[in-house]
Amino acid sequence: MDEVSLLLSRLDDLVYKYYCGENVSLGFLNEQEVSVAHNYLKNLNIQHCFFGGYPEAQRSFLYLCEDVAEADDIVALKVMPKGQSQLTHRDFLGSLMGLGITRECVGDILLKDSFAVVFVRQEISDYVLQNLSTVGRASVSVKLYEGDKTELSPKLEEIEVLITSMRVDNFLCSICKCSRQTANEYISKGNVFLNYSEVQKPSKNLSSGDTLSIRGFGKYKIGEILRNTKSGRLVLSVLQYK
Repeated sequence: MDEVSLLLSRLDDLVYKYYCGENVSLGFLNEQEVSVAHNYLKNLNIQHCFFGGYPEAQRSFLYLCEDVAEADDIVALKVMPKGQSQLTHRDFLGSLMGLGITRECVGDILLKDSFAVVFVRQEISDYVLQNLSTVGRASVSVKLYEGDKTELSPKLEEIEVLITSMRVDNFLCSICKCSRQTANEYISKGNVFLNYSEVQKPSKNLSSGDTLSIRGFGKYKIGEILRNTKSGRLVLSVLQYK
């Protein structure tokens, strides 16, 4: 059974438990899994939302309800290296995997100046608190993150993007500085997501308010067309997640 079929089977079980009156959730899901879950539940007309422990999280839990602002099944941990060290996202994830923790148990890993905030499933939080002592070659201490999680949201920087049309492939050509053929390859390989759904057609048009995520190139909130150039191109206002 491939990964998509396995996820659909898990979603079937989730929906069954939901109709039996149970409070259910599933996570952590990556962007592609979020897309599959969103489309599956949308077709069933089942209300749902995604939340990863803080606003605009990349890896999220699925909840079969209208909205979630806080979640008991997600715990934020503050991991602090002792001394000076330049640790990467891969260092933190690798050390967690080294403890026998599977990827689906770990959410976003946010690197700050002197520490990292790591989101994990509630059932493994105590295990991580007690057993994560090194990341890379650095010794670390771990405790519950007690800061304001809303402040962990990514910063938004307004940029102007020059495009020939509002098609997704044209936007990719500008943002990724690539050819139309390369942009279409990004799309065909499942690397582009629009409002929780994987983009299937390069000709899909973008609208103001859309959120577009390009694996390896970041996440963008589409704004308004600011003006037309003399050559007939469009100058588009875009918010880039930092």
